[in-house]
Amino acid sequence: MIGVWSEEDIKILKEYYEKEGSKFVADRLNKSRESVMAKAARLGLRVPPLWSEDEIRYLKKYYRKKGAAFVAEKLGKNRNSVMAKAAKLQIHYDGVRAWSIWEDNYLRRHYEDRKKSSLAKTLKRTIPSVMLRAKFLNLTGPSAPRWTEKEKNILRNMYPDRKNSLKQISKALNRTIAGILQQAQVLKISRPIKDHVWTKQEEKYLIDNYKTKTFNELANDLGLTLSAISHKTLRMGLKQREKGRPWTEEEKEFIKQNYRKMPSREIAARLNRSIDSIINSAGPLGISAGRPRPWSDQEILYMKKNYGKTPIEKIAEDLGRSTKALAAAAVKLNLTRKRNRKKNN
Repeated sequence: MIGVWSEEDIKILKEYYEKEGSKFVADRLNKSRESVMAKAARLGLRVPPLWSEDEIRYLKKYYRKKGAAFVAEKLGKNRNSVMAKAAKLQIHYDGVRAWSIWEDNYLRRHYEDRKKSSLAKTLKRTIPSVMLRAKFLNLTGPSAPRWTEKEKNILRNMYPDRKNSLKQISKALNRTIAGILQQAQVLKISRPIKDHVWTKQEEKYLIDNYKTKTFNELANDLGLTLSAISHKTLRMGLKQREKGRPWTEEEKEFIKQNYRKMPSREIAARLNRSIDSIINSAGPLGISAGRPRPWSDQEILYMKKNYGKTPIEKIAEDLGRSTKALAAAAVKLNLTRKRNRKKNN
């Protein structure tokens, strides 16, 4: 159940948090990462550094010349994570491309009539880079057309009713959400703070089904958020669903034999249980994914022969490994991916 920690949940958290991290545990327990990290902090659990010594050495070697995107791809990491680590180590990228005269002229001609994403794509730069350069050149984007009285009246009618989402209002008026919020302030109209007023029919449905359905299913059935379902059950004093039927030895043995060979969805269908229950049972049975398996000599040889020649997705499929694992292994083996260069005719 979302928001409620059972003894089994805490056991899984303690077993895997420090080895696998918050995302792994959150996916296993069907909880948010924020909830998992908060619970781990209260229990005094800590995640070890996410950067290995080999990765840090690679960062120091290539970040200055190649930049964040190159290092992120090679190490299988998020670009923002790479930039943050480089900043912490006081490593700076030396390859910042200076703005040319034709780029400045292009910005001056098109900044008012083209989207920033289009400009960034044409100039092969990031949107923030385009915006900073435009500010430096004292350029301003296209101004939105004035609001008509008809549009204002539509906004007055739709905005206070939370049944009308901001996206729907935006579509009805052909205005941006930012523009709608700004105009609402000008007109001094607001939306009620309370997101949803529960009807008697919805409350009855919740009472009739909370023991047999998950919060996800209830939220989908009622068209509400998980948070709304969770808060309502707490306010109504509805207890957590009873524990499912006990696991038989035959079921446990079936999971042990098939967990890594068969999709969790198929195992759940065979045993007539939920997918979450199958995943959560793996830890206590000692058959979770655990730490990555070591690389065999045959796998390393295959990598050396094919990396850079064969698509990385194909290698991952052949070896039964993730693309991130391949990228990390390639760094350790000093392998590089060859780029196709256009030949001059």
